[in-house]
This record gives sequence, C-alpha cells and structure tokens, in this order.
Amino acid sequence: MSEVETEDAEGGKGGILKILLIVVAVLVLVAGSILGTLFFTGFFDEKPVDEDPEVTLQEMEAEMEDTDAALAVAPGPMSADIEQKFLISYYNFVDPFTVNVSGSKKVLQVKIGISTYHDKDTLFNDEEGAEGWVPRHLIGIRAQILKVLRSVRLEELQALDGQDNLLEEVKLVINETLEKYEKTTASPIEEAYFSEFIVQ
Repeated sequence: MSEVETEDAEGGKGGILKILLIVVAVLVLVAGSILGTLFFTGFFDEKPVDEDPEVTLQEMEAEMEDTDAALAVAPGPMSADIEQKFLISYYNFVDPFTVNVSGSKKVLQVKIGISTYHDKDTLFNDEEGAEGWVPRHLIGIRAQILKVLRSVRLEELQALDGQDNLLEEVKLVINETLEKYEKTTASPIEEAYFSEFIVQ
C-alpha cells in the first residue's frame, strides 16, 4: 500500500507543477505580446522636442504674452469720422411741390428733403453724366409725390399725426420708384422731411 500512496503523491506534485508551468508560460506570452505591441507602436522611442508637453506649454505662454503686448499697442475702435459710409446724407428737392388740397379750395405747397445711410454719390450725385438714382429718376419721383399730395384731404393734414403719415407715404413712393427702376431690394431712403409746409 505504501507504494500506491507514493505514486499518487508523486502524480499530484507533477500535476501542480504542470499547471504552474502553463500559467507562467501564459503570463510570459501575454507580457511579451504587450511589450512587443508597445515597442512596434513607438512607445519606447524618444519623443521629439516639439511634442514635449513642457515645451509646448512654454510656447503657448510666450504666444499669449506676445498677443497681450500686441493688444496693448493696437489702435482703439474706429471713430465715426473714419467710417463715412455710415453717416446720414441729405437731399433737398429744389422745386417746391404745389397741389390743390382734395375736397377743399385751399392750396398745399411743400418743400421736401430726404435722407439715406447709403452712399451719397450713388443716390444724390447731381453731376451730369454721373447722376445718382434720385436725380436720374427725378421726373418719375416728382410725379409719384404729387399723386400722394393730391390725394390728401384737409382733415388729414390737420390731424395730430397727419404730416407724419403724409411723409411716410412720400418716403414709400420714392423707395418704390427707386426699387422699380434701379432693381434694388433695399429701401434706400431712410426718412422724408418737410422743410417748408404752407396751406393757404
């Protein structure tokens, strides 16, 4: 019986040894594959100077200091004197508009001015051969303004907001005329004004 027990004991030791060898071999294999992968992907290669995080951080700090210095000496915002294109421009119709007041024996005589934020020369240039939109279409614009003035009634003129409503209509017909003939999609005339207003 002692021989059988000895053989079992030796078989048990051999089985444990085989398991330990297999486990160690698997661990060595896994460690080897991890190290091989890191080696082939360049993990162990020496990093170039430009990829060093400390160098990159120092470069960013130097760039920020340069930007702050440049902003300190940069000019301030542009003034309205420089940005001429955003200034308002005015135009006065030279001849007055005279019409009979509708439903009345009274006569209305007005002088009208208009304003724009668009380019002054494009809209108001009076120079022959290079006329702006308003002088070029002056006959059509005057005809439309006269049509509006002829339709107004005395009660409308005497109302508190009568003149404002009339000016709004004048502005609309001027813009409609310019949009029709100059094919503009914007309303170039900003406001219309009475520089003279006589009802007698």
